[in-house]
Amino acid sequence: MMMRIVMGSKIFERSEFESEAELEEVVRSHSNIIFGDDIIYIPQKLITTLQGFSTVPEAIVVDLDAEQWYIVEVELAKHGMWSHIAPQITKQIVAAENPRVRKEIVQVAINEIEKSDTLKQRLGEKGVHEIKVLGFLQEILEKDPLMVIPIDAIPQDLEAFAKVLNRDLVPVLVEKYESKDGEIAYRIVSSKLVVLPPEDTDQGKISEEEFLKKCERPGVILYHRLKELAKAVGDELIPGKSSFSYYVVTKGGKKFCPFTIWPDGVAIYKLRFTEKHGVKEEVHSKFRESLLKIESLKNKYDLMKIPIMSTHAGEISEYEIDLFIEAFKEFRNSIAKTS
Repeated sequence: MMMRIVMGSKIFERSEFESEAELEEVVRSHSNIIFGDDIIYIPQKLITTLQGFSTVPEAIVVDLDAEQWYIVEVELAKHGMWSHIAPQITKQIVAAENPRVRKEIVQVAINEIEKSDTLKQRLGEKGVHEIKVLGFLQEILEKDPLMVIPIDAIPQDLEAFAKVLNRDLVPVLVEKYESKDGEIAYRIVSSKLVVLPPEDTDQGKISEEEFLKKCERPGVILYHRLKELAKAVGDELIPGKSSFSYYVVTKGGKKFCPFTIWPDGVAIYKLRFTEKHGVKEEVHSKFRESLLKIESLKNKYDLMKIPIMSTHAGEISEYEIDLFIEAFKEFRNSIAKTS
């Protein structure tokens, strides 16, 4: 079935990118959509392995909000998973292990912050003042990078490759559409890339009113559905500094958090879906099958340790919200002390 986008009286039909350079420019121009506003975008940064082999990803991105860094490798699917994409990603991950590379990125990031009053203000709002910037960046770069792959189609073998690497590989689907008169439109399927574990409630709690103001309509609907469910079955929806975490008391009597809802998405802690936490393999498998029917999860659930379901308007339908709620009810009833 051919995908189309309708804007006013114009119909845009799926078109191919003329080159990888065209896709790279789309990613560069719309980096805020993919990564957010509080970022340092370092294009075409040469990085080198300890043995001296060099590679140039599309960009290195330092996310000041999520306190994470990303290696960005733009690819066209036609280049081939094993002949081109996998070797490129592998070399970049190996190069990222080089301490000298990380020090260079910290220095470039400091230079960018020094030139930007906006970044200085954002850091100040986070409590990171000038004297603390170096340490803040060093802590970010001590983490393993997230590999972000803007691509025009998701290769079938990407999931298997991610499992072999034991790394999160995050595909960001970027599609090109063209009208009959030559006007171009792009569809970027992206959601929150990384989240922290459930927030420490001792650091302050966001109010329900403040949280809902930050949510788009799907997020508001989902929050209220989860609140109703928690009230009906005796679960808890506990506020953190910026989010709400859902807690269930398991059959073993322990509090268990399967996910956290943020203003722009739901972070699913699938690493906890194990026998140790009272989740049988068949229970997780059934939950997973339902979640793979949700657009923002189908290409990411198996590739990320903490997959994220978008709640941006236009990226999740009310049908998909219903699907999530019904799947979670069944999952919850399989592990909870009370149903």
